Amino acid sequence: MQSRTRTRPTTERGRRSTIWRRLFSGRRRLSPATIIMVVVFLLFAVNFVNQIIRQAQLEQYRDSLAIEVAEQVVRNAELKREVEYVESSEYAELVAREQLGYARPGDVVMMPTYPNQTSESVDAPTLLQDTAAMVAGPVQPNWQRWWQFIQSTP
Repeated sequence: MQSRTRTRPTTERGRRSTIWRRLFSGRRRLSPATIIMVVVFLLFAVNFVNQIIRQAQLEQYRDSLAIEVAEQVVRNAELKREVEYVESSEYAELVAREQLGYARPGDVVMMPTYPNQTSESVDAPTLLQDTAAMVAGPVQPNWQRWWQFIQSTP
């Protein structure tokens, strides 16, 4: 017949305390060298993760710079085409026609005519007095001038 040994049911608390005792007491005690190695390993792991994150950020920055360079190349090409046009004879002719009023031989130039306007000679003292009256301002308040204007309209 076999002898039955009675075993206690292990609880979670009992299991944790057993592991704790094994680590820090008796034969399976953690040495200071092991603790230092674990700390150094954790520091290296944290540094490695930071380096990976930094590398990803630098790659994103490089990609954004590449996009910006491509945009600047396109803008530079546009500016070169514009410079070519401005230095061409077509542009010089356009400026001469529009701004300077030049025309080619054989072109029909149309000049606008205005009705004859009579110019009265104005004495300088009279002109100065009128200007001084405008600068000095009206004698009547503004609301009275508006009231007169409204009453005078049919």
